[in-house]
Amino acid sequence: MAGGIADRFEVNEYLVRAVFIALTFLWGLGVAAYLVLWALLPSAPLDDADPRARERAPRSTSRRLGVVVTIALVVLVIVALSVSSPLHAVAPSVAAVWVVFLVVLSVVALRTPARRLTLRRIAALAVLALASVIIVVVGGVVGFVASTGVALSGGNGNHVWQPTSLTDVRHVYRVEFGAGTLDLSTVRFPTTGYRIAVSVAVGNVRIVVPEDAVVDMTTSVGAGSAVALGGVVDGVATSPYSALPPGASTSTLARAPRVSVDARVGIGRIFLMRAR
Repeated sequence: MAGGIADRFEVNEYLVRAVFIALTFLWGLGVAAYLVLWALLPSAPLDDADPRARERAPRSTSRRLGVVVTIALVVLVIVALSVSSPLHAVAPSVAAVWVVFLVVLSVVALRTPARRLTLRRIAALAVLALASVIIVVVGGVVGFVASTGVALSGGNGNHVWQPTSLTDVRHVYRVEFGAGTLDLSTVRFPTTGYRIAVSVAVGNVRIVVPEDAVVDMTTSVGAGSAVALGGVVDGVATSPYSALPPGASTSTLARAPRVSVDARVGIGRIFLMRAR
């Protein structure tokens, strides 16, 4: 293939190979470009005098397109595994390389003579497009959440925590993708205060505090909003929020239980409400 490119642009074949090697050290771009060219370009120039060579070219291109689809599915599996494992940084990195792969693929496809579309080729392109969308979206979401500092841990799905006493309350509650509801309505907190951290990477957080508790809350939302006791809190940056129990007087505040909540969401919403 390097020889074909060298002949096409009238440059030295070793120079072409050197470029591919150099690009390989730039986030694997050389490998991505090589795979694209290998998938779309014939291995040797077609001889006008040999009609059989031209008949084999479309079949060769289809086989190579199938290999590209297989690679897309493998990358999709890698992204999925990296999201559900501690290797979360892999997902955005792989997605970024895949975007470059698609750009090179598009450029080469536009410069390559049109091939006859078949049902098999259309299906392969559809699978490639769907896998690419999922790779880019998931990688982008994971990368954005990671940039907000919210931990990608805690499992997926809807989580409901209902501690009944202070000994049952944990200091940290986390959800990766889904929703988390922390019901503290029956817990008697000390007057000296108690710190709790709740985070959801993608989803919603709902926190219910005791009716008579003084609440000190810090919110951090990458994309979304925070609603505390019916009012919208600026959650784009880390924002402190304090709320006194209804009808509290100076004398009762000294004896009131106190709880500090650090609520963080990468993408989603935070809700804080009092028990009734």
